[in-house]
Amino acid sequence: MNRTVAEELYGACERVLANLTECEAAIRKIEDTEERQALLKALSSAIMEVLAGVRAPVVRQFPELQPHEATGRPDTELDEEDLAAISQLPEADIAAIDVALLAECATSWRKVARVVGSAMKSLQEKLDDIPDGYYARRVVALAAAGKIESDGNLHYMRSSEVRLPQGQQSAA
Repeated sequence: MNRTVAEELYGACERVLANLTECEAAIRKIEDTEERQALLKALSSAIMEVLAGVRAPVVRQFPELQPHEATGRPDTELDEEDLAAISQLPEADIAAIDVALLAECATSWRKVARVVGSAMKSLQEKLDDIPDGYYARRVVALAAAGKIESDGNLHYMRSSEVRLPQGQQSAA
């Protein structure tokens, strides 16, 4: 593909991902747990398809298209509803989130959005009300603890990457 097409694809992916993020906020307002869970699962799959299937190949071929500066509200910023959802989390659930995040990391760099999305998907039946911003906060905590290495601004999942420390094969 040429650069012009790559720029168009990258821009389109960013718009799609922004709209899907708006969908998540609306879906989280659905009271029916089963319906909400099914829609969040479908949304997670759509986000992963856009990230891995379309945007990642474009960025691999034209890495300069990906901005280094993040804009907008940080992903780790939580509203009152999100804070209420996580305030009741027992330590065992926090540990389960950390284990799921580490299990999605590798010795090669991976986008934080991918790591968070996959971890959320693996825990969706147990922790379906936990917002992605909290998972992003746990990534920040894991990096601060030295359990993973990071590159970019971790407060913006699509503008940062993580990996296991070099020489470490598995974090789980």
